[in-house]
Amino acid sequence: MDFTAIATAFTNHYYSSFDAGGATRHGLATVYRPESMLAWEGRQVQGASDIIAALTKPELGTVKHAVTTVDSQPAPGGGVLVSVTGTLAVDNAHDKPMSFTETFNLQPIPGQPGGFFAYNQIFRLIFS
Repeated sequence: MDFTAIATAFTNHYYSSFDAGGATRHGLATVYRPESMLAWEGRQVQGASDIIAALTKPELGTVKHAVTTVDSQPAPGGGVLVSVTGTLAVDNAHDKPMSFTETFNLQPIPGQPGGFFAYNQIFRLIFS
């Protein structure tokens, strides 16, 4: 398993879809399953529909990520642990970028060889 290639492909898809907004961001529901969990700034949500609701809140209308690093390691059960750092701008406030860190635990989709879903996801802004 090329865990680096999986992590790179996933993060490219995730952040380009997130930043596109609208229906494209809603399409990220395909990377989640009922058992998926998201911790967003300490708020815990579970399941694809609740996670997408959290990611499509009005205050996240326009978001642009600039990924700085993507680190990955193989995880138990054929999974991939992915750690991402970077900056993001909300509502085109490019003069006020905010640093973030995000971690994904990707697990194989049962019955779909080569497919992965986000089992766990943790997002935090970094304030200095």
